[in-house]
Amino acid sequence: MEKLITVNEALDILRISRPTIYRFIADGSLKPVKIGKRTLFEEKELQRFIDSRSGKKE
Repeated sequence: MEKLITVNEALDILRISRPTIYRFIADGSLKPVKIGKRTLFEEKELQRFIDSRSGKKE
């Protein structure tokens, strides 16, 4: 199973603020996994986002 990363962990990994991560979720740039009220991210989704922001192709 893919490791799930919390919003706080994602903030540290991406070095962005909380409002910014929620803006990326709202505009579809980041796709979270919702479990109950928790917002989590798959590791591969964060890597895809990082790659897309740095101009790398998948």
